[in-house]
Parts: sequence; structure tokens; C-alpha cells
Amino acid sequence: MKITISSEPRLLHILRGVVRWRAEQSGFLSSDVESLALAIDEAVSNVIRHTYLSRPDGKVSLEIRSFSDRLEFVLEDSGPKVKREDIRPRSLDEVRPGGLGTLFINCFIDESFYEGERVEGNRLRMVKYLPGRAASSDEGAGQERG
Repeated sequence: MKITISSEPRLLHILRGVVRWRAEQSGFLSSDVESLALAIDEAVSNVIRHTYLSRPDGKVSLEIRSFSDRLEFVLEDSGPKVKREDIRPRSLDEVRPGGLGTLFINCFIDESFYEGERVEGNRLRMVKYLPGRAASSDEGAGQERG
């Protein structure tokens, strides 16, 4: 399943709804469903804010790949390349609003991969395993469903 929206924050609720629906259909607990929706919201918000500089004319695509043991979320944009070293959470010692999106993503997602070898644009792949499934499990590897 793949959905593309323009880089307008008012459209984030659409992505959250799609993520919630797919996570529920895959068997995630309600707490994980909400955490996944928040993580994807934060990732897309970061693209809108930092890659497109809050311009509404960009495009953001979210592909959700469903496997027997996990969901994979692939976020793509066509904005300027982001340096991998610039993608990091701020220190929690720094008391101020904002800047915690990357921390939330790291807390709620089991694995994430920034694919920086693209010629243009950016791709972030985030993986969340179903409860009781080990990240090292080979069961279902390569067996996409739905």
C-alpha cells in the first residue's frame, strides 16, 4: 500500500489514519498502533519542516509493506539530500519545546535505515515487529502479505 500527499501539515491526519488501520489489521496492540502513528507523523513532520522548509509544494510518499512478522514503513521525498549525521535527536538535558521527533521514532520503531545512496530525494525505511517476534527472526522474511 502506498500513499502520497503534498507537504502540508494539515494532511498528516490522513497518514496517521492509514498507519493506524494497517497496524490494527496486522495485529498490533492498540498502544503500538498509536505509537506507530506518532512515529510516522514525526518522521513526515521532519520532512516537511527540515527538507521542504515548510513549503506546501513538496511530495511525501509512505509505502507500508506487510510481512508475517512485521510492518515496514518506507518514507520518500524528493527534497534536497539530507546528511545522515544531521538526523539525530537533541539532548534530553536541553529543556525546550520541540526537537524530539527523532527520539520518538527511535523509541517506537524497532529498526530504521536511512538510504542515502539515492541520487536525489531521501528514503527512510522503518521496521516494527509484531509482538512476540524477535528482530532476528527469519520467519516471514521476504514473504510480504496484503
